[in-house]
Amino acid sequence: MTKKSISYVVMAFALVLQIAVMPLQASAADPEKAPTWISPINYLALGDSLAAGVTPNNELGKGYTDFLAEELATSEVLQASNKGFSYPGYKTDDVLKDFEMDVTKPIIGIGHSEKTATLRQSVKEANLITLTIGANDVLPKFTFDDKGTPQFNAEELQAAIMKVGMNTQKILAEIYQLNPSAQVYVMGYYNPFPYLSPQNQPIVNQLVMTLNDAIKKGMTGTIAQFVDTSKKIAEDPYTYLPNPENIHLSQAGYKVVMEAFHKSLMENYSWFAKDALTVSAKNATTVELNWKPVIDTGMISTYQVFIGDKMVGEVMSPVLSYEMTDLEPNKEYHFSVQAVDQNGKKSKQHLHTKYTLEKVPAEPTVMFTDITDHWAKDVIEMAAMKGIVSGYADHTFRPEKSLTRAQATSIIVRALDLKPKSKKWAFNDLADYADSTKVDIQAAFDHGLVSGVNGHFMPNKPITRAQLALVLSRTYEVATGKPFAPTVAAPFTDIKKFSKDTQWAIAGLYQMNIATGDNGKFMPNHATTRAHAAKMIVHSMEAFGQ
Repeated sequence: MTKKSISYVVMAFALVLQIAVMPLQASAADPEKAPTWISPINYLALGDSLAAGVTPNNELGKGYTDFLAEELATSEVLQASNKGFSYPGYKTDDVLKDFEMDVTKPIIGIGHSEKTATLRQSVKEANLITLTIGANDVLPKFTFDDKGTPQFNAEELQAAIMKVGMNTQKILAEIYQLNPSAQVYVMGYYNPFPYLSPQNQPIVNQLVMTLNDAIKKGMTGTIAQFVDTSKKIAEDPYTYLPNPENIHLSQAGYKVVMEAFHKSLMENYSWFAKDALTVSAKNATTVELNWKPVIDTGMISTYQVFIGDKMVGEVMSPVLSYEMTDLEPNKEYHFSVQAVDQNGKKSKQHLHTKYTLEKVPAEPTVMFTDITDHWAKDVIEMAAMKGIVSGYADHTFRPEKSLTRAQATSIIVRALDLKPKSKKWAFNDLADYADSTKVDIQAAFDHGLVSGVNGHFMPNKPITRAQLALVLSRTYEVATGKPFAPTVAAPFTDIKKFSKDTQWAIAGLYQMNIATGDNGKFMPNHATTRAHAAKMIVHSMEAFGQ
């Protein structure tokens, strides 16, 4: 890697330009703050007593929202924070009522000149919103007798949990309607009763898990992030919940919750614009980095460029590009850029990106001799280049040949790079197949993609279009970690006799424009040809982000 060659004339011009503009901009720069690319964050906390910061002694103190605001302020990215709309005892209905009435409440936070704020305007102005709600809907339905044995009506408890999920969905809809770009983080609950006897813990843990699942379900279809706190609190429950008679956290407990939120923020928050740092290839061994200037450029002196942890170059502001040479093809590089001001202060958050310089491909050759005029030629060749499908020894693909269950399973497993979870074969009719095929089928079974009948997989049987659709719907959940949930039914007239799961699987492929059918029919019982399979699997992997 060598530094980009810059002529002395350009260097001198950059320096003169920097000196020339400095008097005009210096008044805007804050010498106390480090340079940054991050727009200041307006943080709004909504929810119950945990968001408000109620202590184990039922006093109002610092909660995780306060500690999170302090952490963001320390990182010099916080503009203002407000937890005034978080209130002890709040249920999901209370939050929805606040939205309906557009309540005005005192501001509790930092960075505000006003003393009160309205909810809807606060949501509109927020970049970051945390939501902690649902426990007060459920816990009153879960009581204990004198011996500490849980007492509850199963139907009432289930109804309360379902209501949490539905109201969470409504709350998020209110937020995104007012502020579609808001970044929302929703807290998951922890076991609030660690002092109960061990024999009663499983039922409490089941309650917490079911409540959290309802919250997650209410988040479906949104970009909100779920923040799990149960595992961290469970690591030291008696320190984090010191009062056996109170479900609220100690300061240490709130800090642990804050750390969970902060970790999720670091991994998921859109700190920088997508084009803040870009990389473009110039030739087989060279790339050019281009980046946006920091928000306040008045005191910026230089930008330092890194590969991994090693600084490889430095350019003077206002230069915003750098050329990397002598790179290796097919190797992933981690590039980052750090800003340095005239006082030597460095940006706390660097621009960073990953990039792999692709090897220059050889001249294209004919992949398969029997698809020259085939309708699926392009997608078949794409599938072959991605390693999803392969041809035969005679250089043919045989696009109209039926795909077997074993072949389809191997293709999908290899596309996802799935590995088996168990060493014991699930099926007893694979003896004549290669070990690699057995491993693929076992991996698919372990990850819930396929099932058999009475220990038989029927590997040589053609896979129907309906069966492939069902496998691809399960593939979606494995690839994305999210449930496969199409929002509209498929318009095909020949799938009504199939199971609901299969109908929804076909609907999902239709909604993602992966399967369009023919004259209103899907032909679910037809064997899937190798050409159709290539199309459906390639387009599915693209839709799933693989």
